[in-house]
Amino acid sequence: MRIILAGATGFVGRNLVPALLKEHHELVVIGRSANKIAKVFGPTVTPYSWNELDTLLPDSFDAIINLAGENIGESRWSDRIKKKIKDSRVHATQKLVAWAARAEQKKPHLYNTSAIGIYGRQPVEEKLPPPMTEAHKIHWGHPSDFLSEVTQAWEEATKPAVSAGIPVTLMRFAVVLKRWEGVLKKLEPSFWFGLGSRLGSGCQPFSWIHIHDLVYAILFLLQHPEITGPVNLCAPECVTQKAFAKELARVMHRPLCLTMPAFVIKILFGQMGEELLLGGQNVIPERLKQLGFKFSYPTLASALR
Repeated sequence: MRIILAGATGFVGRNLVPALLKEHHELVVIGRSANKIAKVFGPTVTPYSWNELDTLLPDSFDAIINLAGENIGESRWSDRIKKKIKDSRVHATQKLVAWAARAEQKKPHLYNTSAIGIYGRQPVEEKLPPPMTEAHKIHWGHPSDFLSEVTQAWEEATKPAVSAGIPVTLMRFAVVLKRWEGVLKKLEPSFWFGLGSRLGSGCQPFSWIHIHDLVYAILFLLQHPEITGPVNLCAPECVTQKAFAKELARVMHRPLCLTMPAFVIKILFGQMGEELLLGGQNVIPERLKQLGFKFSYPTLASALR
């Protein structure tokens, strides 16, 4: 397949590109800087900047994979940072949709990233809340928090593609796990020194997926273009935050003795801490399971090992 890939220099993209190349797909990678793309991937891909997008013919592509978006956990959420987080996702999607709609004959299939934050935070109680699937009702236009606001706007930006006859698959990511990358890059140093902690009550649901399974789920979707609409890319096992912290400490052979109170998290991280660290949702990959996708890391213990 000939694929245009946006946002490839991020965490997920850097792991996805080698897998796509191994499957002999031809990749055109688009980003803010063609020079940066060339430095990251060398001659294995064809680099383009966003300004050069219109020089490409959409009819010549089979698929678009859109991973573009600012890192939501990079820094405390000021109004300026929140605008960057939202605009980076919505504007990239709008550009790709408008470009793909110009296709005169074969319209490329759009695989657009989203996130399980679209379901909103669930109540934090001793037991995990009921699991949510792709069939869960979304209260469009009435987001319950910033993350659901971002993801609703993100998915809304794909609706003109559907109207134009472009097949759209919405990939709703959970927290992605890989050693020394993503969230584990932030957590592992403190756990190594025995300073890992439970956050707040620790009862908040934590849905996740190993990077290997995420990459191969995307390859699976590419192999099945009949799959459109939302697809939850998460492991079949959801855990509580304290269970996650306990398992991470166990596999690293370190103690877990500390608790960071909720009020401290709110003081240190503000709204970002309240939503990312003290909130969560129990989400399961119902469609992937129905379609026969096999997880290599279905449990947290196997993923962290």
